[in-house]
Parts: sequence; C-alpha cells; structure tokens
Amino acid sequence: MTQNVRKTLFYILIFVTFMGVMIYEFLTPYMSDDIVYGDAVAGAGNFFDLFSQEYAHYIDHTGRSVAHFMLRVFLFTGAKAVFNVGAAAAFTGLALLVYSNVSGKKESDVRLFALIILMFWLLDPAISNTVFWESGACNYLFTTTIIMGYLTLYRKKPGSNIPWTIGMFVLGVLAGWCNENTSGGLILFELILVGYMYFHEKKSLSFLTAPMVSGFVGTVAGFVMLLLSPGNYGRLDILEEEHTGLMALAARFLKITLNIKNNYLVLVIALILGLVVIFYLSEDVKEFWEKSKSIIMFGVLFVATCYALIMVPSSELRSYYGASIFLMTGVCQAVVTTMELLISKSRESVIKKLSESAYTGLVMCGLIFLVLTYIEDGANLARIKREFDERDAYLQQMADAGEVDVYAPKLRPEWDNRFSMAYVSDIEADYHYWINTFYASHFHLDTVSGVEREDWTEY
Repeated sequence: MTQNVRKTLFYILIFVTFMGVMIYEFLTPYMSDDIVYGDAVAGAGNFFDLFSQEYAHYIDHTGRSVAHFMLRVFLFTGAKAVFNVGAAAAFTGLALLVYSNVSGKKESDVRLFALIILMFWLLDPAISNTVFWESGACNYLFTTTIIMGYLTLYRKKPGSNIPWTIGMFVLGVLAGWCNENTSGGLILFELILVGYMYFHEKKSLSFLTAPMVSGFVGTVAGFVMLLLSPGNYGRLDILEEEHTGLMALAARFLKITLNIKNNYLVLVIALILGLVVIFYLSEDVKEFWEKSKSIIMFGVLFVATCYALIMVPSSELRSYYGASIFLMTGVCQAVVTTMELLISKSRESVIKKLSESAYTGLVMCGLIFLVLTYIEDGANLARIKREFDERDAYLQQMADAGEVDVYAPKLRPEWDNRFSMAYVSDIEADYHYWINTFYASHFHLDTVSGVEREDWTEY
C-alpha cells in the first residue's frame, strides 16, 4: 500500500468514526439527569447565570465543575445537535490522542487507528453511559479527552516560552478538575514521568521546562479544587454501606476487582501477553525495559485509577472509563512494539521465541485468572460461612428457648461456587429432608424447615 493510499484511508476512517458516533448521538434523546439539568439551565437569564448555577452546584452537589459547566453550556444552546457534533468530535479526538501516544507506528497507520476504534466501540462496557448520554459524556468522554490532551502534550515536554507556560497551566487546571480517579491518575503519570527522567538524567532536574512545571502546578490546583467541594462530602454522607472500617475497604476492593475481571479482563490479558512476547523478543532486560516502559506505565495508571475508587463507598461502571482509556493505550503500544520486533527478527528466531512466549503467556494469564477467581470465590466462601454461623447461632438460641419446630433461612443463591459444597447440603423447606433431620438431631429439635433467604426477616 502506497503512502498516499494509506493517508487517504486514514482520513476516511477518521470521517467514518466521526459520522458513526454522531448518527448514534442524534438517535439518543435527553435522558435521566439531562432533564433535571435542562430544567435548571432553562432558568438562567443569560450565559453568565450559568456560572452562578455551577457555583451553587459546586457547594451543594459535586466538585466536577468542568464537566457540569460543559453540560450546562450544551443545554443552554437549546439544540441537542450542538452536543451531538461535539461528542462525535470528542470521541474522534480522543481516539487520535490515544493514537498519538503510541510510538513506533507507521505514518497514517490505518490498522492501529482501526484497532483503537474497535476497542472504543466494543470494549467499553459502559459506552451507553460514557458516550451516548449527554450528562455522562460530559463527565467521562469530554473530561477524559481533556486529560489525554494534557497528558499527550506533557509527554512531548513543550519548550519554555510564555504562551506554552500559561497554556499548560490553564489546561492543567482543567485536567486536574475533571474527574476524581482519572485526574488523580494523571497526577500519578506526571510524578512517574518526572521521577523516571530525574534518575535517567543522573538525578538532575535540568530536563524540566517551565510549561511542565506550570502544568503540574495547574493539575494539582485543579485536583484540589475538585476534592474541596463541600458537595462531595454531602453526597458521601447519603451513601450507605453494609460494612464499616476495614471490612468496608475489603468489600470495595472486591467490587473493583470483580469489575476488572468481568469487564476488562480481555484488555488486561492482551497487555500481559504483549509484555510477555516483547520480553522474549528482546535481546536483554535493558532492551525489554526500553521497549515496554510506556506499556508498563499505562498499565500502572489503569490499576491505580481503578483502585483509587476504593476511597468512595460506591462507584458506577462508567467511573472506570478513564482507566480503560489508559489500558487501551497500553495495549495499542504493546501491539505496535510486538509487530516492530517481529519484523526485525529472523524467521527461525521468531518461531522459537513466539513458542516460548505463548507458553509463558498462557501460564501467566492462567495465574491472573486464578488470582481473580480466588479473590471472588474467597469472598463468597466467607459470606457462606457467615450465613452458616448466623444460622447455627439462631438454631441454638431457639433450642435454648425451648422451641421444638423451627424455621431457618436457606443460603443466598448468588454465592454458590465450585469451591463449596454448601449448596448441595443446604436445608430445604421439607423438614423430612435428610439435612434438615441432621440439624434437628444436632440441636435437639423436633423439626427444622428451610425458608428462602429473601423471605426471611428474623435476623
């Protein structure tokens, strides 16, 4: 394929991406929060009233002022078509930003851009919330585009001049003020990059430019403004949890882990396999590090951005959007780097090393799946044991009280797993059932009858 043909196809794919998203946006009506915010914006006498509305929202509801001010502006226009075009442009722009963060690609790399689009469309489990819902898109699609735009510029280390210094500060404030976990991930990225460059430059900060410093100050300032919103804490107060203290943190950790397993495991496995193949195709550890450092960085950002959600009692799947973009960027870099190394090696060497990579990769992916399964089913085993302990204590209490015909709850069905035989030896409604008779004999009762857990109200 000639360069001109590839460039033409590349631009066609960009146009098709834009049009594909825009058509879906036009087919999507105002929904949910759009209606509430639309009614609020309708009360604004002029554009500047939007600022006072957003200030009140900052005080009473949430610190995501950048996202919600964009939403107010779109709603203030009174034409959803403006948002539809803007969302299509943001989606396409975000894809191009991911593309620009992949090094070693061909010029106008059609396959890479197509891969990014495929991941955006097919591997975002909350795309209906993050792209095709106006309130959600302002909170996730648009803010992640701002964050990735800033990240892309920061990686390029812009030169020291006044316009860039001011511009990076302003963009940094906006990026830091976007979204709690993704903006936090952005600050972590800056710290990782500066830390790496500091040791790479033999413990010298000479690589820092004025825009890099002003940008970092801006992101921290914006992030602080995001977190200091009084409305954040009002929202936290109304969220309820079943557990408190360390158990609450453990429950949140489990929920995050299950969300990764159930929704992002394909991307995680792709990243791991890419790193394994690159490791075997590299001549030594030094080459592996040089080839994979940005992949590892985006993988770390994904994990950190996901598990930052442990700080809040509850989070929706759409909250993982920014983290998934980091992960997709890492996967794209892994694909390009792998292809680059495969092309540069001899046929015999490639076959041997790919065989070793496949073996190691399968084992590593199996281990990752085992760890995730262990965490999930370990939690289920703990829940089952708690149910058993509560039921045994209740039956003993009834026996001590002189009761003879007792009803007790069956296990909750959602916790069944292959590591426990509890569900094949649970009590049934019929007190003649063999397990029921065992319990009656053990606790010196006449009968024990099972009740569905959802119908149980005694404890």
